[in-house]
Amino acid sequence: MRVASRSDKPLSDVVPGVRRAIFVDAADGARQLSFGAAEIEPGKEIPVHRHRVDERYVEEGFYVLEGSGEVRVGDEVRPIGAGSFCVMSPADGYHSIRNTGTTTLKFVMCFAGTGVQMERKT
Repeated sequence: MRVASRSDKPLSDVVPGVRRAIFVDAADGARQLSFGAAEIEPGKEIPVHRHRVDERYVEEGFYVLEGSGEVRVGDEVRPIGAGSFCVMSPADGYHSIRNTGTTTLKFVMCFAGTGVQMERKT
């Protein structure tokens, strides 16, 4: 069992205005799940992407702690805010999250696998 704290690892930049960290993954003994946190500044967006573990794509789920924004999977867009849960499905679908609010959008996320790689849409 691994118990991690937000203070165990600082969030690092993905792109300007977007930070994230993975707190539990294979290195921590997990075999089927990764767990992390992210923050997006107002007006910023996580680049369009999907997630891969080896040769398979995996779903990402997240829960919004603070802020507001929108999530996009393919052509579908939905609003999100504090208390929102979302699963990015289908697993091979490209998706993104944008902060449409005036405060930092903060959320926790999990992936159906370990060693997850972000594959950006080109």
